[in-house]
Amino acid sequence: MKNKFSIYHFFSVNQKMVIVFLLVSLTGVFTIALSAHYYYTRATSQDFYKLASGASASLNNQLDQYFNNLANTTYAMAAGSLRRAGDEQFSRSSESFIIQDWLTGRIERSAGARLELENLFKRQMTLSYSEVESMVMVSNSGAAVSSRGEGDAAVYRKQWTKDLYTGQQPSLLPMERARLSRIPVVPFVVPIYSTKNVEVAGHLILNVTTARISDIMGRTRIGETGYFFILDQSGVIVFHPDPSMIGTRIESSSLSPFAVAKANTIEHVGKTAYLTTYTDSAFTKWRVVAVVPLEEMATGLKVARNSIIIVVSFLLLFVLLIVPMLTKALLSPIMRLNQNMRQVRRGDLSVKVDVRQSRDEFQMLSNNFSHMLMTLNELIDRVYRFQIREMHLELRQKDATIKALQNQINPHFLYNSLDIIKSIAFLEEVPKIERMVGNLASFFRYTTKLDRIEVPLRNELEHLNEYLEIIRIRFNNNFISRNYVSDKYLDVSLVKLSLQPIVENAVKYAVEENNGDATIIISAYNIEEDLFIEVVDNGRGIEQDRLRLIQESILRAGNINEPDNEMDGTVGLSNVQARLVLQYGPPYGLTISSFPGRGTVVTLRIPIRNRKNVQTNGKM
Repeated sequence: MKNKFSIYHFFSVNQKMVIVFLLVSLTGVFTIALSAHYYYTRATSQDFYKLASGASASLNNQLDQYFNNLANTTYAMAAGSLRRAGDEQFSRSSESFIIQDWLTGRIERSAGARLELENLFKRQMTLSYSEVESMVMVSNSGAAVSSRGEGDAAVYRKQWTKDLYTGQQPSLLPMERARLSRIPVVPFVVPIYSTKNVEVAGHLILNVTTARISDIMGRTRIGETGYFFILDQSGVIVFHPDPSMIGTRIESSSLSPFAVAKANTIEHVGKTAYLTTYTDSAFTKWRVVAVVPLEEMATGLKVARNSIIIVVSFLLLFVLLIVPMLTKALLSPIMRLNQNMRQVRRGDLSVKVDVRQSRDEFQMLSNNFSHMLMTLNELIDRVYRFQIREMHLELRQKDATIKALQNQINPHFLYNSLDIIKSIAFLEEVPKIERMVGNLASFFRYTTKLDRIEVPLRNELEHLNEYLEIIRIRFNNNFISRNYVSDKYLDVSLVKLSLQPIVENAVKYAVEENNGDATIIISAYNIEEDLFIEVVDNGRGIEQDRLRLIQESILRAGNINEPDNEMDGTVGLSNVQARLVLQYGPPYGLTISSFPGRGTVVTLRIPIRNRKNVQTNGKM
């Protein structure tokens, strides 16, 4: 049903061909386009990463060189004039040695000395350090002097920690705002070595503005819109082409997508993809980040995209114009074949199909259809002849059946004959023959009357008593049978002729083999809503191997899908099993147990259909 109403069936072959060509063509084009886009983007990215990495590394080297030069000039200023050993002729307050004397404690750290140092710092800033916003000198003990005066120095003394100002090499601290001018500055900490023992006597802090950094960075660009920016070790923007970004943390700015932990990546900001890479400086601990839009670097990608659009347009025109014409030429044999098949569907088998010798598969299909019509006509004629012959055979068979029915013995003739024999035995005073013939007549009447499938248990037992009476007469009363079935079970219904084959089997293998010296006991009990009827004999029992085969035969008889292949001697039991399972279901039927040398027990399990006077709460 699903395939019948599929959308696929609503299109003609012509439309299907157009759709297939479009799908195949577009799939190929788009696959090539995606592959080209991927590999072109990848190649462009690699070229950018190499170019940008080299440029950022070069910028890092320039910044490192700048700060190294700044540190070297600071060393010269802090060392002063070199003294000769033992020469004490210079004044201790000489400016050449004031930094060394103030740090080592050779002069008193008075207001005059502090004022002299402040003037020295201001003069150096004016002459040599125009990009330095302020200078602060801190001794190892926490004493400080600043070019901005005592107020600024007091702040440094308050924030002084031994761990912060004990470095042996110049270092850059995280960017901060200057305390007075509030402009972004980078604290550059330079150790000052004692000229006496070449140990660190203190540190000089140069608060460097970004002017020189902007000069270095401003001369380098990537493409038209690409740019570099610098992050310090704490994530603060040290440089950016937009001055308003300097001094802000990258996480709280529009550059947050570029705070990447991995170099050589593509980051997306809105709908724009950016190529990003960076290099870190071992000296400044800064990160120079290069950013450029992917579209600007991949200008060749636009050319490829436009070429693909042109190819797709050409393919659309070709498929929509040329494919229908080709399809019509290819499908003309199919159209003729379709017309012929419609005539055949209307019952016209005299259709003449154009047969041609060709390697064209469609023409070969028409040829095969022509041969099929010829074969079909021949088969119709043959079937017609067979039908006529079959009708003659059926008539003969019916005649034979009628004759057979006429020759059958009328059962009433058999019953009447048995009644006459019974009457003669009565007149001749032969009671055994009278009882046996009477029981035999009742036996045949019961077994040949098949008007009902189920009968009450009492009917089965009455029929069974007549059968057992015949057996007792046969063996001169050596045979014993006992019926222990309670009266409360007599109204329970079961399949007719279920017990007699079981008892007959016991007579054959227990009573006859012992020349009548045997006993058969019939009893019944219920468990919940099922009735169990047992037929027990005291014969010699059944060997284990044969018992297993009999049980398998009975089990197969209960499976209606298994073939009927009962063992010799178990036909009656298998028949009972099959009828019980068909009537009541797989849980019900026969089970057989045997005890060699002691006897055999056959149990018949049926549901209690008539619950009158029957307790079903346990075994009775």
